[in-house]
Amino acid sequence: MATIKDIAKNLGLSTSTVSRALNGSKSISDKTKEEVNAEAKRLHFTMNSMARSLISNKSYTIALFVDADNEQAFQNPYFYEETHGIENFAYKNGYSLLVANVKTAQKGQDMIDFITKSKRADGIILPSNILTDELAKRLKEENVPFVSIGQPGSLDSSVSWIDIDNFKGAQAATLCLIKEGKKHLAFLGLNKKNLFSNRRLEGFQSALAANNMKAEDDLIIACGKTKEDGYTEMNRLLKSHPDIDGILCGDELISIGVLRALNEAGKKIPDDIALISFDSAQIAELSYPSVTTIDVDVFQLGYQCARLLFDLMSDPNAKDQGILVSTGIQYRETTSENLRGTAQ
Repeated sequence: MATIKDIAKNLGLSTSTVSRALNGSKSISDKTKEEVNAEAKRLHFTMNSMARSLISNKSYTIALFVDADNEQAFQNPYFYEETHGIENFAYKNGYSLLVANVKTAQKGQDMIDFITKSKRADGIILPSNILTDELAKRLKEENVPFVSIGQPGSLDSSVSWIDIDNFKGAQAATLCLIKEGKKHLAFLGLNKKNLFSNRRLEGFQSALAANNMKAEDDLIIACGKTKEDGYTEMNRLLKSHPDIDGILCGDELISIGVLRALNEAGKKIPDDIALISFDSAQIAELSYPSVTTIDVDVFQLGYQCARLLFDLMSDPNAKDQGILVSTGIQYRETTSENLRGTAQ
């Protein structure tokens, strides 16, 4: 089995230079790093992970924290695509991904405290609903690089975060409905506790205002995120507003219930009522009729989240920043036929 000494001997370098080159030290030139890595590859050299950690004082692991009690998060296909994107970037940079339940206690410590203080991860990623002022302050004081998936609400500390551009996504979808000639639009699925849901509502309202249309309060519907919620609220809307002709859904599961209610009411989709929904393309394609969706490359969301974390890990003085990932519209059967098969 090849060793660092073998690489050093073959290249006429010291073992310390080879070690620093393999660990990406900034004190080593790019040319030397390339030579060392090429020779390591030729010799099929693999550095022992424990030795690597001891030499560099790094764990070569990043941690993704989740709330295992939040069943909806695990049922959402987005979670797995996000995780795949994070792991892909980590792997390309020689790191492993650790997924941990934030609710687990370890040796009398909460899991975040245990992992950060025991140096089991060089940086952490956590969803915005877990991030509190107290936690953000603690991580800052301990110089732990971290990124929030989802734009946090009002925090005293500045933090780095990445999120879907919910405002522009909702705005573009609403403009699409208006261009189809729809005049009585409803927003279904508001959750005032979630910042992303409020951003979607703001995008909806902005598009209406730009076209001299008013967002009626009784056409902005707060409800849960299940098929049953969508079904119940759509039936109520049809009774109270029989002239409704366009729906923007805040969640794909809601849209399934909406479609059921519309089909039972004998509505022709999209002629009588057009529908666009946020989130999962997989579910949208399986529904009948297939749902036009506001899509986002969730893999890229996770990938860019990991990139942002690595920037913070490599430069402790880096400024916090927020990144919005753009969306597109995938046209299907719940919007007019001439738009189907195209993407915006």
